[in-house]
Amino acid sequence: MTRKSVAAAVGRKRTRLSPQARRQQFIDLGLQSLKHQALEQVSIEEIASEAGVSAGLLFHYFDSKLDFQVALVEEQARIVGEVATPEKDPEDIAEVMPILIATLGTYVDHIMENRQSLLPMLAGVSWSEPRIRTAVKSVREQIVNQFVEQAQNIGIERSPRFVLAVHGWIAVVEETLVQWLDENAGFAEMTRDEVVDHLATMFVGMAGAVGLDLTSGVV
Repeated sequence: MTRKSVAAAVGRKRTRLSPQARRQQFIDLGLQSLKHQALEQVSIEEIASEAGVSAGLLFHYFDSKLDFQVALVEEQARIVGEVATPEKDPEDIAEVMPILIATLGTYVDHIMENRQSLLPMLAGVSWSEPRIRTAVKSVREQIVNQFVEQAQNIGIERSPRFVLAVHGWIAVVEETLVQWLDENAGFAEMTRDEVVDHLATMFVGMAGAVGLDLTSGVV
């Protein structure tokens, strides 16, 4: 080994981490990679290289490349669920729209920053792996439940019509962002703030369809 190669090897010296921390490191590096490429394009070799370890070590923490991909999607779904969680619960119906607009802004920003990997999720790509489908479905259920629980906290009944309407609105939000961020769809002239306002306005319409007036209270 030459002096140069020895120096390079020393520079890549593995940092000792706990098993949990090492596994999370691989996931975090995978999520960074997903910012500029699709899930199936994530390279195990590149992830291992960035971590300063051999590719073989990664498979001590994940049974296969598919297992690693599933872990990435599950982590993405968890983060999306957090992003879609309002920073505070409304204390009355007058606070619903300001909190909703702030939460939508954070959500839209996150989707924009991670569009390469999240748009297929929003577009409903038919994943063949059941665990990926489950992760995507579970985060939608989590977001719906958050909205419904917050509504209950201010006296809005958890009726089947209301829950179904929230499901429908979430689907509209996702498809709206898919179309807006598609450079060939013709909606690029809309600004981020215009899209957020548009989504909030559709929420008001959804609420009105189930008998809720978000400007004056429950009908």
